[in-house]
Amino acid sequence: MLHTAQSVLDEGKNQYVHSYHSMHFRYSDLQNISRKGVQSLWQFLTQPVWVMRKNKSAKEYNRGTLFLLDAVRFGGTFSAIFVGLFITLNYQSFFQIVVPYLDPIERAASANGDMSNIDNTLKEKLLKSPMLATAGTTDGDLLSYLPDIGPPENRVIIPKLGLNIPLVTPSYSSLLREDWDGVETDIQDALKHGVVHYPGTARPGQAGNFFVTGHSSYYPWSDGNYKTVFARLHELEVGDEYWAYYGGDKHRYMITSKKEVKPSDVTVLDQPTNQRTGTLMTCTPVGTTLRRLIIKSQEIDIVTGNPLKVGEQETRPVHDVIPSSLSI
Repeated sequence: MLHTAQSVLDEGKNQYVHSYHSMHFRYSDLQNISRKGVQSLWQFLTQPVWVMRKNKSAKEYNRGTLFLLDAVRFGGTFSAIFVGLFITLNYQSFFQIVVPYLDPIERAASANGDMSNIDNTLKEKLLKSPMLATAGTTDGDLLSYLPDIGPPENRVIIPKLGLNIPLVTPSYSSLLREDWDGVETDIQDALKHGVVHYPGTARPGQAGNFFVTGHSSYYPWSDGNYKTVFARLHELEVGDEYWAYYGGDKHRYMITSKKEVKPSDVTVLDQPTNQRTGTLMTCTPVGTTLRRLIIKSQEIDIVTGNPLKVGEQETRPVHDVIPSSLSI
């Protein structure tokens, strides 16, 4: 047994030594082949070529230069076609982004995010007015005596972006069945009619995360009037506000953070039990679905602006109504 074991060890040693020498030999061959290949390629690329030109003498190039010129031409043509198609498919979103910069009032509003710039711009506009406006209306003003009430449908209002959008809540049936393809289909159908209150997330005023999503861009031939509704959502900053009218009640949200996440990061849907938060989401960059723009917010009191705790009631202003001015 000892003799057999020694023979096996010796044979293994010889095999390893032979393999090492063979590998070293082949490695040297590979080096020589690579060196010769590089030399041949260099000779080929530096080989002179004369290009004939119309009404001009022939110009000398080398093959490497011609290859680079062709690569630049092809790359430039491909890039131009790609950019043209990309802009064509997403022109509605880019139009939404560019228009505010062409409007002096919008541009003044976005400069510092306050109303003083808007006031100054409006004053300059009013100085050019040819006549004074007519006060009052011909059909009466009884509405001025009515208390402030919410709109008849749920809506999201973002003052900084000038958006007043229907808030659509899709069916919960697919979510209850855990049919995730059905949930996606329901959301896409609802996005044709406004922004979507994500199924299963908190309602305004509740503990949790009131989650709203909308398109930043979509195919121009698709149905719906809200395919670019969140194209300018990236302009919102921490401290800006948006409002949600839900069930006739107004809810204020102040933005607290802004970030981008992967489409697979579903933690943004988490529902905290000790906070009243909100989230706005859309795809970014505009025209792609590479990432998701997430804007987090805190629900605040509609009058005082203080953060609201779970179970805390908002301050609801009550306006005096003059009974003698109301119709019978």
